Amino acid sequence: MILTNKIPSSNEKFAARSLATQLFIWAIALVAPSVAPAAVVFTNFGPGLAYDTTGGNAVGNAFDGNNYGEADTFTLGASANLASLKVALSCSVGCPVAANFTIALTGDAGDQPGAIIESFSFPATTLGILGGNNAPVTANSVLHPLMTAGTQYWVTVTSSLAYSIAWNWNSINDTTDQALSTDGGGTWFAPSGLTPAAFEVDSTASTTVPEPGAGLLLSGGLLACVLCKHLSAKATFLR
Repeated sequence: MILTNKIPSSNEKFAARSLATQLFIWAIALVAPSVAPAAVVFTNFGPGLAYDTTGGNAVGNAFDGNNYGEADTFTLGASANLASLKVALSCSVGCPVAANFTIALTGDAGDQPGAIIESFSFPATTLGILGGNNAPVTANSVLHPLMTAGTQYWVTVTSSLAYSIAWNWNSINDTTDQALSTDGGGTWFAPSGLTPAAFEVDSTASTTVPEPGAGLLLSGGLLACVLCKHLSAKATFLR
């Protein structure tokens, strides 16, 4: 019996490389984290993002000399990373108009809005007229800050005296604390006693798939090594 080395054909090389690549991708997929879809972690919208279309809390100019800012609070039952905020906003005077406003997530400072965690600017944004069933404004997070369970947070909306905006009231009888600013968010008064406005907090989080057994990974690695050696030479027995 003679042991010789036979150079593999192009087709054999291609097949071996393809199988090795598939094994590598399969091994990576086993240990790669999967990302869960966005989940609602707080909302005071009704079914189908319903809210009170008849009125809301003033943001910006209410024609009494004040530049109003509004804020509503929430507390999570479990820690989560911010994915987005949805806020029910309408144009109240001089509509339609391309309004400038800012939505922000803040911490808490003695039951009133505290340090800004992430803010979202909306320049020249046309809002639906108050009284209509307007789609909520969505602020998509870039920083994805961690919101800790049991900690109070605030969502704020501010603008300028150039615009008259209404943050529509919730329609599910939510009575959590509401904060009011008369200087565009510079200072806050809470609880204001006003009806909380409608908003939603969405989160997204990475969930790591449990590691497969060490034996499974070792077997895959050994097989990949064998296939790599097969590319350089194929042992055959000639009788």
